Amino acid sequence: MRTVQGSVPAAPGSAADRRSAVTRILKDETAVVDAFMAAVAREIPAYANLDARQLEEVRSIIVWTLRRVLELWAVDGVLEAEDLRMFRGVGAVRARDARPLAAVLRAYRVAALAFFERIGDGFADGLSAGDIAALARVWLTVLDQSSEAIFDGYESTGRILSEDRERSLRGLLADLLLGRQSHAGTLRARLRELDAQLPPSFDLLVVDPAGSTAGTSAPTGTSATAEDAERAASVVVAALDARAAGEAADLELTSIHTTMDGVGVALVKAVDAQALDRLMTGHGLTGALLTGATAATAPRDYRLAVHGVRHASSLVRAERRVLDRGDLEVVALVTGHPDADPARVAATVLGHLTGEADTLRTLDAVLYSDGATAAAARLHVHPQTVRYRMRRLAAATGRDPRTPWNRFVFRTALLAAARP
Repeated sequence: MRTVQGSVPAAPGSAADRRSAVTRILKDETAVVDAFMAAVAREIPAYANLDARQLEEVRSIIVWTLRRVLELWAVDGVLEAEDLRMFRGVGAVRARDARPLAAVLRAYRVAALAFFERIGDGFADGLSAGDIAALARVWLTVLDQSSEAIFDGYESTGRILSEDRERSLRGLLADLLLGRQSHAGTLRARLRELDAQLPPSFDLLVVDPAGSTAGTSAPTGTSATAEDAERAASVVVAALDARAAGEAADLELTSIHTTMDGVGVALVKAVDAQALDRLMTGHGLTGALLTGATAATAPRDYRLAVHGVRHASSLVRAERRVLDRGDLEVVALVTGHPDADPARVAATVLGHLTGEADTLRTLDAVLYSDGATAAAARLHVHPQTVRYRMRRLAAATGRDPRTPWNRFVFRTALLAAARP
């Protein structure tokens, strides 16, 4: 006679009593299973709102488990490899429907407790203390082994699903940036398949792992490896604004990152600019940040960013570790990039100041003069007026007109704004 692992042989003559008890329990199987289902729904919130199909699935698993436990008890059996494969499959299915693992494992413990309450209330007659102890050992052994199998199935399937979804999201990002996902309806369908939503607008980051680290270009002939680009992309994701993540809708993506064209690329719901600057400095990286990107603008934004990080000189990189949209528009214009647009240069660099003639005249004078006093003389205004206007300009644009690159950017924007 086989025994449950770790158990002692049952008392002579108890096998018939056990089979009789099994028969009586299974005659009342519907009521027993109903009690299990009620206890699980009552004790575990995740099971309280299952739909009819899910409830039927849970019920069938409970029925199978009940019958298997009683069968093993009647013959002093143990779970076999096929049984464990079944429980591992249960874990895999629960991972696919995203039911919490803790809730799944607890459901089996709640069912066990409900079972023993039921046994004590109506089926203990004719059973010895040894029979009850053996039943407890069987159920606890099944609970232990099934929990391990469920955990294994859940974890391994979860890893596969996560990796598959991550690959799919990276593919989606690549298609967005390369303009291969231009039809809005197709994009919506693809996002539904991934249970994901894009934010209405997002920050697009391109990070060059081969860029300068201290105002000097990378040695001639060196290039970033795929690992470098991957590291660069993951670094910028760490600058995700925690507030934006907290405000994201349930399915809304807060970040995706990938590697393309030798650079790290990340789509982030919102970036904490200060955190990004610290990370880029600490890791010796340079790159570009375009805020307010959308699915429609992403291809052009990506092209500008990659072109900008590759064509900005070491002096520009020394002054601005992360190029913004204005920087990129200027680089595109002066290097003859196909996406260059003078109107965008003026609008991006100067913003609403394009409508303030006095501010633009003051900026023009400052760029051609040696200090506020000389500019004031040229404009026939007080030097404090010039300084006040320049402070407003710096606050509005985020650029200090006293630095070489910003002076060049402002001069280019003024020339672009003056075009007929």
